[in-house]
Amino acid sequence: MKWKMVSLEDGYRQVRVEAPWEEIAADYNDILRDYARLRVPGFRPGKVPPQVLEQRFRREITENLSRRCAPRLCRQALEPAEAAGPVEVSEVEWETGQSLRFTVRFLPIPEFELPDYRSLRPVEAGIEDPQGELSLRLLELVSFPIPDALIRAELAPDGLAESEPGSEPWQAAAQRVKLMLILKRIAREEGVEVEEADVDRRIEEKAAEFGTKADMLRAELEQGSGRSRLKDLLLAESVLDYLLENTQK
Repeated sequence: MKWKMVSLEDGYRQVRVEAPWEEIAADYNDILRDYARLRVPGFRPGKVPPQVLEQRFRREITENLSRRCAPRLCRQALEPAEAAGPVEVSEVEWETGQSLRFTVRFLPIPEFELPDYRSLRPVEAGIEDPQGELSLRLLELVSFPIPDALIRAELAPDGLAESEPGSEPWQAAAQRVKLMLILKRIAREEGVEVEEADVDRRIEEKAAEFGTKADMLRAELEQGSGRSRLKDLLLAESVLDYLLENTQK
């Protein structure tokens, strides 16, 4: 896979991603099988030639490829760039047997100085929420401006993206974003990582808890920024556990 990154004047960064056909062929075949079951005049169900399906359902196949492949490929391309929030996918181009190309736009993590988190006083034994206590201490020690776009992205899943700056929802979201950015930086410093297998494991646990199928929950998360948000949550938990175990003695 290849990608090229440029910085934009509004603070965003943009990456043009190109993935070889073999990286998306399985997704394409799955999508085409779904459309092959549909009724197309002049053909029996399941007997429609692939080229006819591509011509008739071009827009729908493109949307499905974008939804299924772009999040996975973005995670591979943007890992070194440390995207601070959800990425926007556009300009999707593909032809059967050729590379998939698309553009992603994202805000990078702001530059700021980390506190001496290794020297924080230990969280007292018996504290009901040691992760929460440690989070508050980290927030008190770091100050830097949070881009409005990141705060609105944090508010969007709850339908609060139009909240006024300074409002209670806005301030709460800003603190959540700030904490996540601090923990991402600490993760980079300490080599704490979350693998895709960890995300899949949590999805399976949540699916069992909700009484639904893991594949359905996974597909639902892939449609938006749900999977990346879940991975961020797991990373935050991992970093806080790491700090409590290794710096709080």
